[in-house]
Amino acid sequence: MLHVNRIAQELGGALETALACAVKESFGWEEATQEVERIWDKHEGFLHILLPHVNLNELEWTIGALPAYLEQRDKALYVEQCVRGLQCVNTVREMERPSWGNIF
Repeated sequence: MLHVNRIAQELGGALETALACAVKESFGWEEATQEVERIWDKHEGFLHILLPHVNLNELEWTIGALPAYLEQRDKALYVEQCVRGLQCVNTVREMERPSWGNIF
């Protein structure tokens, strides 16, 4: 499950960068959004095989909504989606950790 943690760290880092760009209203929004999408596209299939789809659906929807909010320059909704995405990434990290709840 180390691979899942690495993916979660990579995706979480990209979402944090996107969030920071939006909050600072810097010009990195586009690149940060593209990086989040690139990482998701690269690992989505693997994650869907390994983890329950229900838990990944919200993350997938959240990442998919970022480009629309970027295009609209809707900072509030973009920031909200980044925060939601980070929460989903943390859920993915928790799912892959061995625990009694994950075993039974």
